[in-house]
Amino acid sequence: MTDCKESLFRRVERRAMEHMHHDYLASRRISQSVSRFHFDVGYAILTAADVTESEIEEVLAAVLLLEQGLSIHDHVDEWEGEKQSLIVLAGDYDSSKYYFLLAGLNQSRLMYVLCDAVARINEAKMTIVLEGGRLSSQDYMGLMGIVRGELLKALASYYLGEDGAWLTHVQSLVQAHVVQDELLARRSKHNFTIRQASEWLSDSMDRVVTLPSTALVGPLYNFLVEYFRPIQETVEHMHLAEGNQ
Repeated sequence: MTDCKESLFRRVERRAMEHMHHDYLASRRISQSVSRFHFDVGYAILTAADVTESEIEEVLAAVLLLEQGLSIHDHVDEWEGEKQSLIVLAGDYDSSKYYFLLAGLNQSRLMYVLCDAVARINEAKMTIVLEGGRLSSQDYMGLMGIVRGELLKALASYYLGEDGAWLTHVQSLVQAHVVQDELLARRSKHNFTIRQASEWLSDSMDRVVTLPSTALVGPLYNFLVEYFRPIQETVEHMHLAEGNQ
């Protein structure tokens, strides 16, 4: 990771956290954070699109606010009473700041594209809740790909065009992220086997390496290799260990 990218992340993180902060929420110990994954992929997308650093900073701060506003709602059931209401309030507060930032950039079309993505994310979340254990591993993975990746796909479609090699790169990154989150970070709650995860990751990388190399997706490919390989290797080691038990 370059010093320039790290410095930009710190600025974006600080900017987003300043917008998330509210004295009342802080006094009730509602803690928030930004998604480093969404920053990194968003940065690769915007760099591939040759966006200026100042616009990257503004857009990513807005996207991270929106992502946090959505993801914090996933933790409502972990709390009771007043805390539940405050979690919902924090998420809505974050989303309102996202609108504020994009309005300041005069990015109404980007705002529309992201709002459309939010609708798809919420539909996917409702399906997961309603269908629960009836979902196949493949269906669950597809829905989680929407939940974790739809904002990034919307960002890429806006800056890189409606289709292209970028789609495979973003989908592969999101799949790796979901595997890491579900299988490694919360091993007791994962919704697919280690073998399935290993096969998914191998298939994703195989598809990516066969794509033609272009300057447009160069930053995305470089980050994908950096992010993807360690997860793939860890899952493969887990698969081997499972087979030896």
